[in-house]
Amino acid sequence: MTPLDRRTRPALTLALVVALLALGVGAGWEAARAQSHMHMHAPAAEKGWLVRLSPDARTPAIERQLRGFETTMAEVSYRYTEMYWGGVDGNWGYAEHMATQLGNAFTLGLERRPQYRKNADALFLKGAYLQVMDAIKAKDPDLFKQRIETMRAACTACHAAEAHPFIKIGVPTVRRNPVVND
Repeated sequence: MTPLDRRTRPALTLALVVALLALGVGAGWEAARAQSHMHMHAPAAEKGWLVRLSPDARTPAIERQLRGFETTMAEVSYRYTEMYWGGVDGNWGYAEHMATQLGNAFTLGLERRPQYRKNADALFLKGAYLQVMDAIKAKDPDLFKQRIETMRAACTACHAAEAHPFIKIGVPTVRRNPVVND
C-alpha cells in the first residue's frame, strides 16, 4: 500500500460510514413520518361521493344506499333470531332488548318506506309483536313459545300480503351470537 493509500483509505471509509449512517437516519425518519402522517382535508372535488353530488341529488342518493325495505328485514331477522334464543334460554333481559330493537328497526324502516305500514301494523306490530313482548315481560317460557308461533304466522301473512308469499318464517335453528344466560 502506498503512503497516499494509507492516508486516503481511512478518510474514504469514514465518508462511506457517514453516508450510510445518513441514509439510515433519513430512511428511519421517513418511516416515522409516514406512520404519523395526518391526512389533510381534501378540496371538495376530492371528497367522497355524497359531497360531490348537488344538494338536491343527495337525499335520493342516501335513499338508494339505504335501499328498500330489505335492509330493515335483514335487521329484523337478526333481532328475531336473537330474541328467540334469549327467550328459549330464559335470558329475558336479552330477549326484551332484542325485541325492543326489532320494533325500533321496524319503526325506522316504515319511516323510510311508509307504503308497508298498513300491513305491518295490522298483521304484526299491533298484534303478534305486542303479544311476544308481553310473554317476554311475563318471563313465561311456554307462553313465549306459543307467542313465537303466532309471530311466525303473522310474519308469513304480512309477507304474503306484500306480494312475497315465498318468504315463510321458521323457528331459528342457528345461534349467531355467543350470548349466554349466566
